[in-house]
Amino acid sequence: MSSPSAPPSAPAAGTLDPRRWLMLAVALVAMFMGVFDFYVINIATPSLQSQLHASEATIELIIGGYTFTYASLLVTGGRLGDIFSYRRLFIVGMSLFTVASLLCGISQTGTELVVVRLLQGVGAALMVPQVVALITVTFPPAERPRALSWFGVTLGLALVSGQILGGLLLSADIADMGWRVIFLVNIPIGIVTVALAAKLLPKTKAARRPKQDIVGTLGVSASLGLALLPLILGRSEGWPLWGWIMLGLAVPVTAATVLYERSLPARGGEPMINLDLFKTRSFAVGLLTIVGIMTFYSGFIFGMTMFLQAGLGLTPLRAGLTFGPLGIGFVVSSILARPLLMKYGTKVIIIGQAMLVLGTLATLAVLKTEGVDISPGMLVAPMIFAGLGTGLCLPSLTGVVISQVPPQQAGVASGVLTTAQQFANTAGVALFGVIFFNVLGTKPSLTDFVSALEWVAGIGAALSAATLALSFLLPRGRIAPPRPPAAAPAPVATATAQEAQAVR
Repeated sequence: MSSPSAPPSAPAAGTLDPRRWLMLAVALVAMFMGVFDFYVINIATPSLQSQLHASEATIELIIGGYTFTYASLLVTGGRLGDIFSYRRLFIVGMSLFTVASLLCGISQTGTELVVVRLLQGVGAALMVPQVVALITVTFPPAERPRALSWFGVTLGLALVSGQILGGLLLSADIADMGWRVIFLVNIPIGIVTVALAAKLLPKTKAARRPKQDIVGTLGVSASLGLALLPLILGRSEGWPLWGWIMLGLAVPVTAATVLYERSLPARGGEPMINLDLFKTRSFAVGLLTIVGIMTFYSGFIFGMTMFLQAGLGLTPLRAGLTFGPLGIGFVVSSILARPLLMKYGTKVIIIGQAMLVLGTLATLAVLKTEGVDISPGMLVAPMIFAGLGTGLCLPSLTGVVISQVPPQQAGVASGVLTTAQQFANTAGVALFGVIFFNVLGTKPSLTDFVSALEWVAGIGAALSAATLALSFLLPRGRIAPPRPPAAAPAPVATATAQEAQAVR
């Protein structure tokens, strides 16, 4: 947003709300739910497919539809928060997310579930970008780093618990609800969160409401939609011609949107995305670095999930528990990342990325050494190491990226960053999925699964190393207390059980 409007800044020390940490907890619930609800759907796909008699394409739409609207509308959600107030958009988004969860839980056909999953993604896109802005207006600069550490903890828990808690919920089979419980569990949480948000979140408004940018909003959403839909459905549909046409159209539509946004200020308008954000080295380089990390991270987790479920034959719950060390490492190091960043600057990011590369190479070494004799326990140490590295670099990078973003652009900057993360997640699954399945072949043995994961780990390590080199372009020195991190990285797509069964 390029508006010179003056939204509320962080409160002075004498006016701090004593309930601000409870406010933070309320805001972080939205981030947790947005990430959790993508992971959990992957665990339930066998039940979904059998009970709804859904085709593979329908299952892909149930999973990817949420991703599609979530990613396509994140920037718009951030902009609307800048215009109409972060509290209002948070409540609207959470309410819509909760209602959509109810509709998901009572859906009777695959088509119904696809439609309401799209609606659920809209709710997530409205509520998640408001988290960073709400922290900005609630906490003074001295307390924001501490809020950042809680952000990292929540993110790590969400990344792990989607598969683990999803497996537990399905195994418990509460009231014989089957897959429906993974959606219905959101309802009491959503109702309580909306009630607390209405009571606790600050009723702040900008001094002047910025102008709306309808053309820019449509252009950004169309650009992302044209790029995301082929990536979501391309693999299951055999990469059809329409997918390549959409990807091709995404380029001129994006270029036209950028040109329009760049020219709008000269005509008295206020672009949805202030392109001057990308002139700041910390924002531009940090954003590219995050995209590289998330592309690798999502693709690696996809390949590992396929290997565990289809190759080793683990249940979804056991496969999810195998990722526990990765999440634990992430949570621990994300807590330590903030004070280390304050003391040592961007060296922490470089060290974290180096650990991620080494953890991936260690996984490759285990695969090469053990071959078909590999067991999940052999992956614990490499996963912990990779998790520690990811926890050091990702929260630190988000802090660096938004450290120089003006408060009045907090919502849009959050949306831009989260959209980039989600796009990277989708692209990573598509890219590494092609690699994995091409190596796997049509009638794979365990040897083929090991070989496929070796390729994923090797190419992933190379991509991660290239991203490490890019991080050397970040500004050096110690980092001033950053503004809070962007909204949660959109969830990483993991292999569905239906996909796993297809290659067993």
